Amino acid sequence: MVDEMGAVDGKADGARILYMEDDAGLARLLQRTLQRLGHVIDLAENGELGLAMSEKVEYDVILVDYNMPLCGGIDVLRILTAREKHPPVIMVTGSGNEKVAVEALKLGATDYIVKDVEMGYLELLPLVIDQVLQKQQLVAERQQMLTAIHESEWRYRKLVELSPDGIVICSAGKFVFINPAGVSLLGAPEAKDLLGMAMLDFVHPDFKEIFKAQLRQMEDSGYNVPWIEERFIRFDMADIDVEVSGVPFTFNGEPAVQIIFRDITERTLAKRRLEQLAHYDMLTSLPNRTLFFDRFNTNLEQGKRYGIAFALLFLDLDRFKQINDQDGHDVGDLLLQKVAERLKGCLRKSDTVARMGGDEFAVVLSRISERKDAATVAKKIIGELSVPFQLKGKEGSIGVSIGISIFPDDGTDLESLLKHADTAMYRAKQGGSRFEFYQAGEGNLT
Repeated sequence: MVDEMGAVDGKADGARILYMEDDAGLARLLQRTLQRLGHVIDLAENGELGLAMSEKVEYDVILVDYNMPLCGGIDVLRILTAREKHPPVIMVTGSGNEKVAVEALKLGATDYIVKDVEMGYLELLPLVIDQVLQKQQLVAERQQMLTAIHESEWRYRKLVELSPDGIVICSAGKFVFINPAGVSLLGAPEAKDLLGMAMLDFVHPDFKEIFKAQLRQMEDSGYNVPWIEERFIRFDMADIDVEVSGVPFTFNGEPAVQIIFRDITERTLAKRRLEQLAHYDMLTSLPNRTLFFDRFNTNLEQGKRYGIAFALLFLDLDRFKQINDQDGHDVGDLLLQKVAERLKGCLRKSDTVARMGGDEFAVVLSRISERKDAATVAKKIIGELSVPFQLKGKEGSIGVSIGISIFPDDGTDLESLLKHADTAMYRAKQGGSRFEFYQAGEGNLT
């Protein structure tokens, strides 16, 4: 069905083509030729009508005759190409009008074809139309690909900009890009304050070798590296615990690396709190039984391997129960905390003091030369704990009974040394606030 402008309703599997031609005979002839090939052809007898039809119908190709009385082919071409969007245009010229064809191409025509007297152009035109359609398809696919790339880049940029993780790109070891989260995590005022600086300068000295190894792994393998816990030094010189990963990257055509890092300070603190709960006494912050036995076994292994003597002191507070019962658990807890502080002040850094439970404590004196080394420390502890404690406006006095066993004379295993120190402690307690060695081992150390 043909409308009042000459456009045909519907569209076959071929292309929808508009042909502007003032010669009705040639127009009908070409129309039948192209219809046999499956195309849908609309005819316009002049340029004005053709322009009007092209605004209402979306054509795949427009054929424009150069020589038309109303709005010639060149004028039509100028108007079409001035539009924001238009289909490809093929200029149809007469023989000897090659200069017109060149002008048409300059104005934006996609191709041209020259009419010949023998009408051979009717056979050539379908080939030209197919080439134009194929070219148009390639252009459309390329545009779709570019659009998809731009959209992908835009999404990636947004992901990077909005990511809570710090993301940096380093080329030749220096920052060339850093996202807002990275600027914030590194404590810099703005990204420009970091650009050009060496990434390694922000890695804590304890982790520089690990970070260098990550970079070498990326360079050698070409793959991303797994997450590793490290520590960075911020722009303001504060430390920050981070988890770091990286992937090889290309920046402006040059090899680079993309480093991703996230703040794990809270996680690290939580981990430390869990370790504290697992290995330290909640009240006194001293090592608990678990950590004490671990350190004891370390001393035991070293003692056996290198022939090093060490001492185990088992402590039980005297008169603690009386204060705890009379003045309450709050005062009792405060007393235990103050005892722990005084005990730590009596020992070397290499020694260990632990709360074993209740009012019992244990001490490992590492690397003693003779028995009197342990006696000296025991006397010091007794002296320190004999000084009255200030307890919430009250004064409290306690004593301590200490039993001592020596490795290797009093035992070469954990159970024996603990048992013998405990036995000696009970003998000391009978005398009141003093220390006693396990008797079976006396005389073996000078």
